[in-house]
Amino acid sequence: MAYATLQFTRTEYNAAGRAFADAVGNPADCLAIIDNFRASHAHPLNTFHTTLKNRAQKLAPKALVVQRIKRLDSIAAKLRSKSSMRLTQMQDIGGCRAVMPTVQLVRRLEATYVNSPLVHTLSNSKDYIATPKPTGYRGVHLMYTFAGASSPYAGLKLEIQIRTQLQHKWATAVEAAETFTGQALKSNLGSEEWRRFFALMSSVFALREGCPTVPGTSDDFLKLSEEIRQLNASHHMANVFAAYRRFCRGLSSRRMRATSSSGSNLLVEGCS
Repeated sequence: MAYATLQFTRTEYNAAGRAFADAVGNPADCLAIIDNFRASHAHPLNTFHTTLKNRAQKLAPKALVVQRIKRLDSIAAKLRSKSSMRLTQMQDIGGCRAVMPTVQLVRRLEATYVNSPLVHTLSNSKDYIATPKPTGYRGVHLMYTFAGASSPYAGLKLEIQIRTQLQHKWATAVEAAETFTGQALKSNLGSEEWRRFFALMSSVFALREGCPTVPGTSDDFLKLSEEIRQLNASHHMANVFAAYRRFCRGLSSRRMRATSSSGSNLLVEGCS
């Protein structure tokens, strides 16, 4: 298989990214340059994915390990949200994720990257389990710069995400709500009620996993559950998840079924 390599300069990639995000210039020209940048991450990402899968499944044979190239709409949204952001600065154009059964196994997998480091440069790390995002997002991120002076991929940035099954269930439910409500909840741009709902749900899961709760939420399970019930009573979150599940029913996509199931069961799990 022939993998794409970088065909343009950093300046050209960044200019195309900014023009695409701001909807100026020739869209076709911008897309050709951005698509080449995205495609050039495929080979480095495959190497990261293979290593992550091997390490994760040694610890948990049924660990879910996936990879993805960042979508165009997600790239544009990120560039719009941060005027100083450049396309070539993005850490997660290429990303792979391991979903582990427990926080303990997340930490053990994370430790393998500390104790047996890659040849690539660990440029940054974020522990959103110890310090959850205000949105409720939790997980561990390891950001790398691809090494190899003679490699055509040297300098490309890739990200590894490690999360638990509960954290993954929360994240897929956010995606379900985004799809059905049209709100950019992952970017913390949705309605106050939906943002509060997911922050509360994340804290419920954090308590179950013995981890810190989301800033601005209670660390008492009963108080969290009561506030979730009140939000659902006034804004009908459960109805949205039920409608999404009906919409997904019958689709062959495994991912869509998993997402709809996660959303439908979220309220039950949070209040039980």
